Amino acid sequence: MTLLAKRYATALFLLSQQQGAVDAVAADVQVLHAALAGPAARALLTSPDVGAGERARVLAALGRGRHQLVQNLLGVLQHRRRLEVLFDLGPAFHTLLLADRGEVEGVAESPHALGDAELAALQSLAGRLSGKKVALTVVIRPELLGGVRLRVGNVLYDGSMAATLAQLEQKLMQAAI
Repeated sequence: MTLLAKRYATALFLLSQQQGAVDAVAADVQVLHAALAGPAARALLTSPDVGAGERARVLAALGRGRHQLVQNLLGVLQHRRRLEVLFDLGPAFHTLLLADRGEVEGVAESPHALGDAELAALQSLAGRLSGKKVALTVVIRPELLGGVRLRVGNVLYDGSMAATLAQLEQKLMQAAI
């Protein structure tokens, strides 16, 4: 995520707060981010081979039906020739939205699918560890063998079987014979 994307996301977030349209703008930014996820979209908006008229038509199509603030942002980015900001705008805006709600993103890595009770317990644990409400995403990683690896923000809590076995190996290697 670029610093420039963070700045534009912050400006968009503050304006949407003033207008009481944070949820609508967040939904539009998320849809916009999904539409720009492919390499063809990046090439179309950033390639010097694409004419300004065609680029303007694409941006108009992307902005159609979106909140006025999102449409205005598209126009500003086009005018200032900073369309590359659009590719990092979604994650930057989402981070601001979570921070405003007192939440943080987290990832729970497990070798198998987690049940509702296990996920609730992990969310509670992550909340106690971080002091914030945690929105967890579960990722299946069979190489962990067992246990869970929990990443909250940029902090990793590794309770996996693979980590436990690696620690045991280190202790055995350092033990005097």
